[in-house]
Amino acid sequence: MTLGMGLLPIAPILLLPVILVVFVVVFPLWVVALAVVGSVLVLVLGLDKLARLAGVRVLGPPASAMRLAFRWVLTFGGLAEKVASGEAHTQP
Repeated sequence: MTLGMGLLPIAPILLLPVILVVFVVVFPLWVVALAVVGSVLVLVLGLDKLARLAGVRVLGPPASAMRLAFRWVLTFGGLAEKVASGEAHTQP
């Protein structure tokens, strides 16, 4: 009996809750957030394009803000950019 217990893989059993939370909760919420912010981005960019054709430049700042918001959601709240630049390890 002890020989069989020694062959039992422990790491996958310990990581199973983390894997379930990430793929069942976090990833679907990220996809929904990406779809919502992406839809709003397309809408604002379209309205900005129509406003520019009409000679109005009032939707420029909201369009650039939506681009930044979409980029933020796309990079998991800026985490991917922080890790790439090495900032994630220096912050408390």
